[in-house]
Amino acid sequence: MSQVKTAIREFIVSSWLNGDQRGLQDDTDLQESGLLDSLTTLSLISFLEESFKIQLDPADINAEAFRTVDAIVALVSEKTSRST
Repeated sequence: MSQVKTAIREFIVSSWLNGDQRGLQDDTDLQESGLLDSLTTLSLISFLEESFKIQLDPADINAEAFRTVDAIVALVSEKTSRST
């Protein structure tokens, strides 16, 4: 598992799942499962920007980009590859 994916999963598990990662798969729909709402999305955005030294533009912040752990990893990978 990549360091980016590990960090994102650890953030989600520690922030919203009380350390219990059972049931969280990389393709779990975070919105449908109730993990992501407007407030938790803001928290996640802040974490991503600080942890990975990226800037998310309003166009980057959409339902599909934050649907799953895999989608978030893809977004971070895209933003970090553009900034190097």
